[in-house]
Amino acid sequence: MNGANNYNMCPRCGNSNPLTAKYCSRCGEQLRVPEEPVVCHKCHTHNSPVANFCRNCGAELKVGLETKICPKCGKEVDAHDNVCTCGYSFVGFDRVDPSATPVPATPVSVTDKAKGKKERTRGGRAWAIFAFILLLALGYYLFAPIVARPAVLTNLDHGATYDGTAHYGYDYILGTVKALKGLNFVETYRTYGLANVILDALYILTALTVVIQLIVLIVRIFTTKRSKHANWYYFVMLLISGIGVGLIFLFNKVTININFLHSVAEAFRLPSGTEIGWAALALPAYYLIFFFVSLGARLRKKKDK
Repeated sequence: MNGANNYNMCPRCGNSNPLTAKYCSRCGEQLRVPEEPVVCHKCHTHNSPVANFCRNCGAELKVGLETKICPKCGKEVDAHDNVCTCGYSFVGFDRVDPSATPVPATPVSVTDKAKGKKERTRGGRAWAIFAFILLLALGYYLFAPIVARPAVLTNLDHGATYDGTAHYGYDYILGTVKALKGLNFVETYRTYGLANVILDALYILTALTVVIQLIVLIVRIFTTKRSKHANWYYFVMLLISGIGVGLIFLFNKVTININFLHSVAEAFRLPSGTEIGWAALALPAYYLIFFFVSLGARLRKKKDK
């Protein structure tokens, strides 16, 4: 400020602060600050608190700036007056040079901090709950056995594969466990063929992903933390599962009469009597959906900053 006698009195502790201070440097109380507290000593025009010259007459604002702000009514009072026109008394307050009093940089009240934290907490938890519910729904569709599904759904999608009975992720994981347990892994998968091996591997990897994701989302529901980056693991798995399931779907749904593709088609063809079902497409769809969910969480985090 331009003068040592220009100060803003704190209504809580009586400390004098610079006219531009928004919060008391001693107790943190919010202060009332007029927009143009500096009065020109020549023409009495109100000027900005950081002005060096009067905006009306050009007088240098070095003398006559002896004003203070009443904490009761907010009016400017001459520095030599001990009582404001509203009756407030300045007697007994400790008057110090405001230029020597440090003012906190960009102070934020406790109420504002709590409000901001509450808004971020509510948004972060809501997003995690949304992702958790979505994951449960997709997890059910991917892995629930046929006995836990409504008949109308099974008749519609025919499972991931269909050989008179619809098979889903549960059946593929259970088949892998039995193959490993019976020590006939190689022989089993030689009978299965490449297509079933790919589906087994994708279902097992996706089951592990879903379990880990469930744990992460539960933690985020309680801590309200969001992902800092888009989850590129989902994008990579989208490509892998999309190519794998896409080739199986293509060569088992469409007849291709091209000689050089014959051996490739045979490798991805399911055993005789087995058809690919529409539920197999849920594998790449899962990774696609949650890649966009991770993008949405990241964009929301940027917006909240």
